Amino acid sequence: MGHARVMIQIASERSFPPRANMMMSHSLIKRLSLSRSPIWVTYGSAANPAFIVPLHNHASIIRISIRLANQLKISSQRTVNVHFDTATRCLRFGPILGILMNEDIEGREAQQFGTMTRFLEECAQRCNTQGVCMTVVAPDRININTKSLKGWILDNKQWVLTESPLPDVLYNRITSRKLEKKVELREKIATLQHSYGIPIFNETFLNKQEVHDMLYQDIAMRRILPETYLYQPARLKSMLEKYRTVYLKPCNGSLGQGIIRITRHQRQFVCQYSEVTGTVTRVCSGLKELARQLARKMVNSRYIIQQGLYLVTWDSRPVDFRVLVQKDRRGKWSVTSSVARIANSQHIVSNLARGGTIRKAAEVLAGLQMDNKPALSHIRNTALTIAHTFEQLVQGHFAELGIDLVLDRQGRLWLIELNSKPSKTDDTITTPSLTIRPSVNRLIDYTLFITGWFQRFRQNRTSLQPKGSRRKTR
Repeated sequence: MGHARVMIQIASERSFPPRANMMMSHSLIKRLSLSRSPIWVTYGSAANPAFIVPLHNHASIIRISIRLANQLKISSQRTVNVHFDTATRCLRFGPILGILMNEDIEGREAQQFGTMTRFLEECAQRCNTQGVCMTVVAPDRININTKSLKGWILDNKQWVLTESPLPDVLYNRITSRKLEKKVELREKIATLQHSYGIPIFNETFLNKQEVHDMLYQDIAMRRILPETYLYQPARLKSMLEKYRTVYLKPCNGSLGQGIIRITRHQRQFVCQYSEVTGTVTRVCSGLKELARQLARKMVNSRYIIQQGLYLVTWDSRPVDFRVLVQKDRRGKWSVTSSVARIANSQHIVSNLARGGTIRKAAEVLAGLQMDNKPALSHIRNTALTIAHTFEQLVQGHFAELGIDLVLDRQGRLWLIELNSKPSKTDDTITTPSLTIRPSVNRLIDYTLFITGWFQRFRQNRTSLQPKGSRRKTR
């Protein structure tokens, strides 16, 4: 077995001897441990026989015929990993990473992929250096019958719509819950997973009530979960008797949208929620008036009601901590970043979409004037524990989570929310000077792990070591 990273060149049929459709150097043939032709060559879901002609050079280039390129749906001048499996006599190109995304994304009129454009450009750059082929594809551009798709590939700084085979792995970045729930899409995803064996990670949005109920099964998690129930008018009364402040949140909400804060003040109730212009405040004289006000606000949506917490503040503004955890090149949960999100003075939530700002978590922690504040390492380790517990309890494949934690005035950490589609917009970057953000590097590392390519890299490095240099094992 052998592995290499090569350039693909597509040449006319006239460049090849009869029957041949692939050329490479003697040294590359030796490095890959290639045996006699014919062999099978695969790229994503595409497969075809190949007849190889050796060349007298040392270039890391594989030249393939136009016909074979069309059959494999592979592009020229692409840097790609290649591996030969001697047992199956199969030469594999790849992997192909498909990023699943709706085409009506916010900001599309200004950039190809709206607010996600820079993130996707970084992904494409990282993929190119790692020999990964990346395509951005809308669900309706995937054709199950022909085992192909039409996706956007970054070519010379331009996004080009290109036909490709089905990918080796799919990363779900669909931004619309409504689209994600469509029966046709759910059936297509199930077919890709079960009939074609394609891993699809972060396959769905999360529901706040379902996540709470799931984590509540774990005794250790209960300590960091605020008291939370599915909203009912009767539950509102009991919660406001127990807590001076409660929050109502849409079960399927995101970006801080739809959150309502209710504060009991003597015999009145102050109801507050965010709109684009700022916080709207309504004062209700009793529970009946409050319930009527809420019924108008929460029409056609299911809400949770959650215990309000007395949180630490930064410059008199609410603050929370967003910890991004991702699977790494070993398939293990790791912390990629941790930031503090500070609410806009005109809003009740800290989400960036509601005018919040971000700062480095360590900087904000250092500035908090309290004796019993946790170390940053404790916050990060708590997030890892949450990710491990969630993975044990959830059905589905997740490799990235945005974990929102808050700190009360006694120094106690609480889990507020898990997000399976953490924001990738430019305003989430704490170090703008970086060419490629760490979360992109880790995403591509996990792509190589889940598709088996990291294991092939290790096997190849081991096989190339002189026998005397290998570590002894016990």
